[in-house]
Amino acid sequence: MEALVLCEIAAGRDDLRDALLARVGRLGLNGRAKLSFVARDRNAPGNTLVAVGFPDAASAERFAAEAVCDGLAPAQVRLLAVEPTWQADPLPLMFP
Repeated sequence: MEALVLCEIAAGRDDLRDALLARVGRLGLNGRAKLSFVARDRNAPGNTLVAVGFPDAASAERFAAEAVCDGLAPAQVRLLAVEPTWQADPLPLMFP
């Protein structure tokens, strides 16, 4: 099952954001991770959310542990399991 790591970085910590994105970039070059999105939190002005997808939970857990060991601890890190959902293919609905 796919896994997602959601990191929340406090406002003013662009150094953490840059370090996290660099780590994700290196993993992405090897096909071991994929940056899902980077967003600003509307309810906590200035906070940045970074979501990174992994092929399995073990890879996500390893990423989170390594990130904390490398000094990214001030970021809040959450591990999420991605659940498959059914979605209708729109073409058969448009052209029965």
